[in-house]
Amino acid sequence: MNEQSSDARNPLDEAADDLSAGLTGDTVEVKDSVVEEVHGGQVRMVNSAARSLRASAMDMRESAVATAQVDSLEMHESVAGALAGKTVTVHGGMVGAMAAETLNANETTVGLLVAGKVEGTVNAFLTPAAAAAFGAAFALTFALLRLVFRRRSK
Repeated sequence: MNEQSSDARNPLDEAADDLSAGLTGDTVEVKDSVVEEVHGGQVRMVNSAARSLRASAMDMRESAVATAQVDSLEMHESVAGALAGKTVTVHGGMVGAMAAETLNANETTVGLLVAGKVEGTVNAFLTPAAAAAFGAAFALTFALLRLVFRRRSK
């Protein structure tokens, strides 16, 4: 039988150590609280709300945040007003406006979404194409109303 030495390290442990070393800031846990600002390397929010949040890595469960800037976010059954992140994973959440390099989503609703890569089910109210169509319709309506009122005033 081929046995490994007990001194051998798992390559996944080494990768986790490297990733943890790259995180800046302190580890912060917010539980059953309402806070103004949260700044940290690794942030975990459970049943909480925050006005402003900045973190390298964040785990958010059944919580709400008004604005958040994160490198990596794992969000479960939570709500965010405005969110900017590199790698964002959302399970059953709602976000008003989101900008992300990569979004992995499951049963997620987003008001305005700008993302490089999207995987999963996302219901976006206003995509860039929809925003362009809305803007064109608004401009056309405005031009027609202006034309109508200009003729009436003569």
